[in-house]
Amino acid sequence: MPEILKYNGTTYPNEHVTSYTCAIKVNDLENDKIESMLLKKFRETLSKGAMIWYHNLPHNCIDSLAMLVDSFVKAHTGAIKVATRKSDLFKVRQKDSEMLREFVSRFQIEQMDLPPVTDDWAVQAFTQGVNERSSIASQQLKQNLIEYPAVTWSDVHNRNQLNIRVEDDKLGAPIGLIYPNRPVDRVKRDVDREPRSNRD
Repeated sequence: MPEILKYNGTTYPNEHVTSYTCAIKVNDLENDKIESMLLKKFRETLSKGAMIWYHNLPHNCIDSLAMLVDSFVKAHTGAIKVATRKSDLFKVRQKDSEMLREFVSRFQIEQMDLPPVTDDWAVQAFTQGVNERSSIASQQLKQNLIEYPAVTWSDVHNRNQLNIRVEDDKLGAPIGLIYPNRPVDRVKRDVDREPRSNRD
């Protein structure tokens, strides 16, 4: 049999099937022997997880090349898509002009479009995606996530909310004011609340 790169589960299965069948057909076999040769030698072109998949097939469940190819492609295409789409989450980055609230919302929408993603994937992807140049809130959040790494997405979400409130307060306040809703007459109201005997 010609030298064929072994399939290890990290490339698209259709490409492997095509290169395998082309290599076998070049061998000048009679037409009625090609399919049996393809079935017989296929396992020799597998490695790692793909080999485990082949060995776990129920005995006598495959009786044609078409069945083998269909089963092989279905089993391995799904795994490739999940791995590819999970890595896409790491491509979600906060833009320089994007507010933290907008980025968190966009990140969560992207995350929902994926198959279930483990917390450690989501936390790492989000931490990498926060842009320190976007705003002070983003800068503080990024520093906090690096200094005190989050373990769960819930923890990241709670820290987001705190920094988003800070960002909202700064946007809603007149320039120079940190607490826009602080009452001017607070001291007077505190005096009014004192018991009458103390005031006398």
